[in-house]
This record gives sequence, C-alpha cells and structure tokens, in this order.
Amino acid sequence: MNTPNPTLGLIGDVHSEHGRLEAALNFFSDHSIDTILCTGDIVDGPGNPDRCVELLIKHAVHTVAGNHERWLLSNKARGIPHAHRLEDLEPKTRNFLASLPKSLTLDCHDQTVMLCHGIGHNDMGKVWPGTDRMPPERSEILDQIIEDGSVQWLINGHLHFKTLLPFHSLTLINAGTLTGERWPGFSTLNVQDQTLTTFEFIDNAIRPIASLVVSESLWANTQSFNGAWQPPALYRH
Repeated sequence: MNTPNPTLGLIGDVHSEHGRLEAALNFFSDHSIDTILCTGDIVDGPGNPDRCVELLIKHAVHTVAGNHERWLLSNKARGIPHAHRLEDLEPKTRNFLASLPKSLTLDCHDQTVMLCHGIGHNDMGKVWPGTDRMPPERSEILDQIIEDGSVQWLINGHLHFKTLLPFHSLTLINAGTLTGERWPGFSTLNVQDQTLTTFEFIDNAIRPIASLVVSESLWANTQSFNGAWQPPALYRH
C-alpha cells in the first residue's frame, strides 16, 4: 500500500482510551494526515473498546494486534486491572480484533515502514539500548530485520515510552501510549524530511512536546548496545 502524504500519524497502545483516541484522530484530520498507524493493545483499559474499534474503522487506521488482544481472544490474564471480557464486546469489535495482523508493512515515498506491537511477530518483544537504570534489551528478531535491509522504519509500542532508536539502515520509533497520566500522547513522522514530532495530552488539551530530526545512526544492530544510552527528549520532563 502506498501513501501520498509523507507525514504519518503514530498512535501507540490505546488501552480503550476512546476519548484520547478520538482527539488524536481529529488532530490528524485537521492537519490533513490521512495515513495513521496504531500499535494495538486496543483493549484492557478504562474506556470503551467498542468505541475505539468504531473510530479505528471509521478513520481507516492501519492497526496491528497487541498482546492484550491475544490475551483477550484466548481468555488469558483476565485478572489484570481494567480487563475486558470477550462476551461483553460487540460482535463487530470481536471480529475486528480477531482479524488484526501481528505486523504489516506499507510503502511511503520509496521507503518501507513496518508496524508491529513488539518486534515483528513477537508481540512481547522489546529493545532497549541500556541506561544507568535499565540494562540493555537485545533482539535477534530486530537484528534479522536490520540485516535484511528492506525496512527503513519500524514503528512499535508495548513499552508505553516514546523513543527513537537510529540504527545504520533502520530507525525504530516507539509510539508510546494513550493511557495513563505519565506522558500519554501520540506522534507524527515525516519520512521525507525524517522529522518526528511528539504531542501529549495535558489538562485535556493537546500540547506539542518535541520535534527531532533523525540524526546519525548510533548502532549497527542491537548487539551494539553498550548500556550508555541517553534517551532523546520526546516527552515532558
């Protein structure tokens, strides 16, 4: 699938935040951003998953399944906070969730973007270059995607922490989350000028937080992580 506009709307883990999801989608519409990506985890949250699915369908959002969709469909981990039950959802919602792929790719201005929840088909996969507080998390799956060389951008979620990881041939962007009180928001990515802009929900309003141009790559792959990373300022301090 090809996208005419070089700017993509990025939505992280939704967790049934139907109000924030609608606000983000309206923001994209107001700014003529018509290619929108969502990293999944639509269910298990404080809001209405039926309304979330209705909005995702209405706005033709490219969406993948998260681990919470997998748990819901297999009736696993239903003791977690704000868990939903399959029988409580509308048939249209159940069908939509069951149809979601683990990952998908789209072409945008001669560049390939992969969308997934974790890393590739592993919905629990995560990477972290390592900081003073958290040791590195490496991924053989991501290393294989990097080595293959066919993907220039990988958009994922799961960590609930917006960040940007530039590798030699691929840039990974974690889209964060819509839920919670710690940095809930969304992002836009212009793949042509390689600018990532982040926004947060603050006092029931959408506020711009940061705008960064993807700089020089830092690593060849996740085996290059050395634990001395300084996360870019994509969130409110």
